[in-house]
Amino acid sequence: MASPQFFKSLFIAAITAAGVSHQAASADTAPVAPRIEDEIAAHTEHFEPRIYQVGKRVYSAVGWNISNIVMIEGEDGIILVDAGLSPASSRQVLSEFRKITDKPIKAIIYSHFHHDHIDGIKGLVSEQEIRDEGIRLIAHESLLGNLTDESLLLGPILALRGGYTFGFMLNPADRQGMNAGIGPLPEGGLPGSFIAPNELVGDRLQTEVAGITLDIMHVPSEAPDELAIYLPEDNILIDTEVLQGPTFPNVYTLRGTKFRDPAVWVRSIDRLRALKADHLVPTHGQPVSGADRVDEVLTMTRDGIQYLLDQSIRWMNRGYTPDELAQHIKLPPHLESYAPYLRPYYGTVQQSVREIYVGQLGWYQGDPVALNPVPNKERSRRLVQLMGGGAAVLRAAQQAYKADDFQWAAELATLLLDNDASDTQARDIKAAAFRQMGYASININWRNWYLTSAMELEGALEQRLAAVDMRAVFLPPDIVAALPTAAILHSMTSRLKAEQALVTQQTLAIGIEDEAAVFGLQIHRGVCRFIEGAPPSADFKLTLDRNTLNGIVTGRDSFAQALGTNRAKLTGNPDAFLAFMELFEDPWQNKPSLTLR
Repeated sequence: MASPQFFKSLFIAAITAAGVSHQAASADTAPVAPRIEDEIAAHTEHFEPRIYQVGKRVYSAVGWNISNIVMIEGEDGIILVDAGLSPASSRQVLSEFRKITDKPIKAIIYSHFHHDHIDGIKGLVSEQEIRDEGIRLIAHESLLGNLTDESLLLGPILALRGGYTFGFMLNPADRQGMNAGIGPLPEGGLPGSFIAPNELVGDRLQTEVAGITLDIMHVPSEAPDELAIYLPEDNILIDTEVLQGPTFPNVYTLRGTKFRDPAVWVRSIDRLRALKADHLVPTHGQPVSGADRVDEVLTMTRDGIQYLLDQSIRWMNRGYTPDELAQHIKLPPHLESYAPYLRPYYGTVQQSVREIYVGQLGWYQGDPVALNPVPNKERSRRLVQLMGGGAAVLRAAQQAYKADDFQWAAELATLLLDNDASDTQARDIKAAAFRQMGYASININWRNWYLTSAMELEGALEQRLAAVDMRAVFLPPDIVAALPTAAILHSMTSRLKAEQALVTQQTLAIGIEDEAAVFGLQIHRGVCRFIEGAPPSADFKLTLDRNTLNGIVTGRDSFAQALGTNRAKLTGNPDAFLAFMELFEDPWQNKPSLTLR
């Protein structure tokens, strides 16, 4: 019998194939026809599926995953760098590599914790094969901690924002001919896999695998745990995502991330430049060959990043705010035109300089009017009233749209929607303005956000969100199983519905049978305290195994179901315990709106 995932995949494919773009149309806005800017359409050709050979024994698979998988052929085996986004696509890559060599896998290196570099691992190798064949699975020592923060703590919001960023919910007409800026468009909701690394790297690991000398270096940049691999005997540098690909890098990504310090990024590039490699093999985009060309690409990229950092700090010291930095700072022509590596297909100057401001100074811009502002809805209501009422603001938005002033039209429509999210005319104008700006953009992330937000305004997004299971990508069972129990239970503190627990003072002890470990969760007047080890006293004690806990975290199970089927045992009042657990929410069940506030 076919698996439930198979039928789910068929369902997703069916609604995707049937999807017809619902473009905003009212008496004031005609339908906006899908289009792609010529430059970004041409950029798509960069990611045609192909195996590139670099030197005698390095092969880069471009175009199957949003990120490349790189193979190094050794004397008696192969080394793989990165694992791709999904087992299915990574399995295809491995079959292509098997046309080159049938040597066994000796090692796999995770370059960093992002899902497009790790989630396809079980398309390359199984846990049993790793154990039986002694395969080395290498990663930086902070990978699991970074994965915990992203997938467990902030997974729900990052998954949703990731869906907007990569256009997972867009209709076929809006995805046709497009790319992801750094690779082919990924599919949303594909089930991910994970196997925990069995060998960790600090600052540097010099080792030999399959007769090949590897120099593995920690080079924090796009990710804090980024690893680059240098082959000194071949003078080949696999820089992974230090060079993010054929685009200006995402110093800040719209899906959300911790601060990526551009000064650290520049130092990492300089560390790689010092190697004077003859070949550069990124895990996004095509390889670069020739020592002069490699140095040029690395140098221009580091100069682009440093230029934004230095000029942001210069103008911050003159009192400029984030928006003023975005309006004022531009790359000089020799950098801005350096195609494709500094063209804004993925990252942009505007989002980068705003992030530099926040990363260096924080959110406060220096005007005390921002310390305790009028709530946004009330502010919008008052502004609309001052502007002559809703009808006057709507007419102004319509006039701005007709004058091709799409940003202003969208801002005026937003004032109306802050007051009444069901205002269909304002929604239509804002959606149409977003489509106009999206189709005109050569930045894939901006384009996807504009068009996905337009779908939300048009009422066409909810069905797609129901079909695209982003939890399967950001928090698949394999990742949950690899995370420490303490991290999983500690994450419960940020799930507390504090407003419902302001008078609660209760403690739960949780025993994990197969780990012989006990932890505590203590609710004390709106704050949940995590206790490492057994609490001194407890109102309830729950005992279960780690597999049952994993099922609860992934949503396949619940505490009530576990108790009802005797997979969990409780000491204490069952009704009071379930009431205690009701004080914690499942954040994956929330469906926050990102466009309508």
